[in-house]
Amino acid sequence: MIHYRKILIATIILSGSNFPVYAQQGELPLSLSVNAGIESDSNLTVDAIDNTSNVGDEAFVLDASVGYEFIDDDKYGLSAGYNFYLNNHQDLDAFDMTIHGFNLDSRHTINSVDLGLTYIYNTIRLGGDSFMDINTFRPNIGYLTAGNKIYLIGAFEFQKQKFKQVNLMGRNATQKSGYLKAIYLMGDERTLTAGYTYSDHNTSQREYGYTGHTFDISTKLPMHVMNRETTIRAGYRIQSRGYNDESLLYDTEVRSDKRHTLSTSWQVPIKSGFSVKAEFEHLNSISTFAPVDYVENIWTLTVGWEY
Repeated sequence: MIHYRKILIATIILSGSNFPVYAQQGELPLSLSVNAGIESDSNLTVDAIDNTSNVGDEAFVLDASVGYEFIDDDKYGLSAGYNFYLNNHQDLDAFDMTIHGFNLDSRHTINSVDLGLTYIYNTIRLGGDSFMDINTFRPNIGYLTAGNKIYLIGAFEFQKQKFKQVNLMGRNATQKSGYLKAIYLMGDERTLTAGYTYSDHNTSQREYGYTGHTFDISTKLPMHVMNRETTIRAGYRIQSRGYNDESLLYDTEVRSDKRHTLSTSWQVPIKSGFSVKAEFEHLNSISTFAPVDYVENIWTLTVGWEY
């Protein structure tokens, strides 16, 4: 059971859902990772404030994380971690972003059912200035079905978003979300993941509030190339948002958004924990609100190290 949970939780993290990490019994309790490289973005955007530049730029990117497992056995788990992210653009420094993130994860397993609780705090700087703080609480439940082929996950998320600038405080939000996810183990560490999320985003200023639906599907495919166990990942996500209010802010009609996201990556190990990773992401944002009706392509190449 522990072996399967290791595979499943790793898959969850790689799909971007930020569920807690549970290490395999017997592994070292400390984990470290660092990734650095270059990113080319065809259309710099800041979704949280509906800011689209319609201009591309290149950036240096760096992300690092450290985690520690205080408890990890068949019944209980407790871990904490710190994450750092930085992008530094060549020309448009107003879009430079720094994120400091802290998380605390706990687990209690009862009869093969994983009950978890996660707390995450992120503080974000944009363009060199304080931008926003996010506090997230997430209880979750996971269950590995008979036959050890499908892992089911359900979660509820409560999130508080607080902006730092006075002119953005109307966007301060309380968001409640529900998650459902299924991970299918295809053997040889290959996985197929499908999920659905419902979000209720309530803001201080009514016209920024919305309800949202997200459907996503992704796969992880280890592949031997020139005697190296490389990993290919691919995913598709569709998101829709219906906004709460008719307002002059949205040209007198009710705002609605739809976004299609295609992503793929190829990671190649080098040696001694080092690897090279190439990523591509295509976003097609379709909206009745002109500033967020755009297309964006992001290319990233990084070198990473894990311990």
